[in-house]
Amino acid sequence: MSKARAARSSGSPGEEEGGEGYFASVSDLMVGVLFVFLLMLTVFALNFRDAEQAQMVEREKYEQALRDLDQQTRKAKDEAEKALAAQAEAKRQEANARRQTVENERLQDLLRRVRAQIQQVIDDRTAARALLLASLKQALHERQIEVAIDPASGVLRLSGDLLFPSSSASLSPQARLTVQTLAEVMAKNLPCYAGNGPVEGCVKAETALETVLVEGHTDRQGFRDLDAASSQDRNDRLSADRALAVFLEMRRFQPPLDLLRNGANLPLLGVSGYGERRPRTDAACNGESNCPANRRIDLRFVLSARTSDEVQRMLDDIDKALGGKP
Repeated sequence: MSKARAARSSGSPGEEEGGEGYFASVSDLMVGVLFVFLLMLTVFALNFRDAEQAQMVEREKYEQALRDLDQQTRKAKDEAEKALAAQAEAKRQEANARRQTVENERLQDLLRRVRAQIQQVIDDRTAARALLLASLKQALHERQIEVAIDPASGVLRLSGDLLFPSSSASLSPQARLTVQTLAEVMAKNLPCYAGNGPVEGCVKAETALETVLVEGHTDRQGFRDLDAASSQDRNDRLSADRALAVFLEMRRFQPPLDLLRNGANLPLLGVSGYGERRPRTDAACNGESNCPANRRIDLRFVLSARTSDEVQRMLDDIDKALGGKP
C-alpha cells in the first residue's frame, strides 16, 4: 500500500502540468461566467432602472389622471350643486311670483270693491242731497215761496231782491217771514241728513252733509261815490252782511238748527259772503255786469267726504297688504 502511495506521490512532471492546466481552465471559465453574470446584472439593472422610470412615469400619469378625475368630479359636483341651487331659486321665485300674483289679485279686488263702495256712497249721498233739495223746494212752493235748485252743485237759490232793499242788509218784514218759513222747512228736513244720530222717520241714517252754507252774492254794479276797488270791498261786506242777516234770523226763529252737527260733530250751519266774485253763469244777463240775478242768497248743501265703516275696513286691509300706511 505504501508502494502505491509512493508511486502516486512520485508521479511524473507531465501529469502535474496537466493538472494545473485543468484548474486554469476552470478558473478562466469561472471568470467568464462571472463576467457574463455581471454583464447580465448590469443589463438587468439598466432594464430595471428604465422599467422603474417608466413605472414612475405611468404612476405620475395615473396620479395625474386621478387628480384630473377628482377635479372633474368636484367640478361636476359644484355644477350639480349650482344647478340644484338655481333650480331651488327658480322654484322660490316661482312661488313668490305666484304669491305676488295672488296678492295683486286680492289687492285689485279690494281696490275694485273700495271704488265701488266709494262710488256707491257718493251716489247715495248725491241722491240724498237731490231728494233734500227737491223736498225743500216742494215744501216752500206749498208756502208760496219760489226757489231754484241746482242738484249738481247742491244749491238752493233765493233772489236777493225779494229779501233786501238796494244796498241794504236789513231784512224787510216780508223778507223776514220768507226767511222764517225757510228756517221752519229746513228744521223739519235737515235732521235726516245731519250727523246727530238716527232720527225717527228718516230713510237714511248715514250722514250725507258736511255743512250748509248761507252764501251772500252781489252784482258788479259800483257805488256812485266809490272807485272800483272800494266798490268791490263794499260789495264784499254787503254780501257777507246779507248772508249773516239770513243766518241769524234762521237760528233765532228755529233754535234747533243751531244744534245740528255733521259727522265730525261740528256745527252744520255756516255763513259766507262772496261779493261780486261768483256771478251766475246760467243767467241771461246779456253781458250786463249788474245782472239782477247775481243779487241773491244761496244755500249750498256740501256733501260729507267721510267714508263709510265698510270702506274704511277695506282701506285698512289695503294698508296692511302694502305694509302699513305711507
